[in-house]
Amino acid sequence: MFTLKTVGLTAALELLLAGVGAFPAVGATLPADQLDFFENKVRPLLVEQCYGCHSTKAEKIKGSLLLDSKEGVAKGGASGPVLVAGKPEESLLIQVIKGTSKDVDLMPPAKAKKVPLSAEQIAVLEQWVHMGAPDPRLAGSTITPIGEQAAKHWAFQKPMAPPLPKVEHRPWVRHDLDTFVLAALEAKGLAPSAEADKRTLLRRASFDLTGLPPTDAEVSAFLADTSPGAYDRQIDRLLASPQYGERWGRFWLDVARYADTKGYVFEEERSYAYSFTYRDWVVAALNRDLPYDQFLIQQLAGDQVATEADPAPNAALGFLTLGRRFLNHEPDIIDDRLDVVFRGTQALTVQCARCHDHKFDPIPTADYYSLYGVFASSHEPGDKPTVGKNPNLVEVAAYDKEHAKRQAALNDFRTE
Repeated sequence: MFTLKTVGLTAALELLLAGVGAFPAVGATLPADQLDFFENKVRPLLVEQCYGCHSTKAEKIKGSLLLDSKEGVAKGGASGPVLVAGKPEESLLIQVIKGTSKDVDLMPPAKAKKVPLSAEQIAVLEQWVHMGAPDPRLAGSTITPIGEQAAKHWAFQKPMAPPLPKVEHRPWVRHDLDTFVLAALEAKGLAPSAEADKRTLLRRASFDLTGLPPTDAEVSAFLADTSPGAYDRQIDRLLASPQYGERWGRFWLDVARYADTKGYVFEEERSYAYSFTYRDWVVAALNRDLPYDQFLIQQLAGDQVATEADPAPNAALGFLTLGRRFLNHEPDIIDDRLDVVFRGTQALTVQCARCHDHKFDPIPTADYYSLYGVFASSHEPGDKPTVGKNPNLVEVAAYDKEHAKRQAALNDFRTE
């Protein structure tokens, strides 16, 4: 279904950068344009196409050439110096990747089953050489495997409770979180605002939790309630209202890219007739305070946990099935579903790994296609599962009668 095409420098870059000429000093600060060019164009090219064979982490270093440090670049490989800084036409590197060298064959070699560099890739290296091959990497620096980078990245650290900061106006603090707010204010010489009056507090809470203003009766009842815990009881009331799920469910529906249409699908019905069942499931899940693990499990495998007595989890699968249909091109549909799962539940993007190992997150291509296989082996039935019983038996009977009539007409048409 997919063909992964790697366009690499391979053996051509065994001849790279054993430079002659005025190179920037190790660790020197480069001009912003040179630094940007190296980081955005040159380094990604080296990382993706060369480091597999030309880094300290490679199983076997080809041509004695290391490209993951500035020292390795300056030292060169078994073929000796290959780059004349500022003169791409005299640099053996450029000659061999363009096939103009008299002594060295075109690189990468055909026997390596690699595709020659594109014109754009060659132009990047030519421009880099013309600039003097600026390299901002510090002495002794090498590429760090993505697993090691991830282990140190803040987003992958186990949450830990930080120590509470010291504050002067301690009586203002009611909860530990208030301590951090107060510390930030005091650091700037500011004092907390005065506490809002009861009418304002209720109005803020109502808009936050339900998206609606309080009624006159609700305001009057709150103002008249002077007993301890009056505000907490108002919060409980708002959390228990149906409008709470409607208000906050919409944010998850945005994450789930909820829609009632399929996008462009050409010659077929473009609407999702039953999309509302997923919307209603999300609202109900929030209103009944469904535990978060169950909230996710049912959206990923609702058909596996649904029972005859409780078919509702089937509706939760709208999380996967209500995306665009991309002219029913399965690879794009699966890619969309992988994306919504990881963006929505892990705060991670994985779509880059469809074509190459992810640069910044620890998601290799192998993991992407392992997950792809799970979705590719899943079946989406044509007849959707029942998610509940229609309480209106008269409507059910009328629907069944009309459905049978139309199905018979369709069968007769096909027979004729």
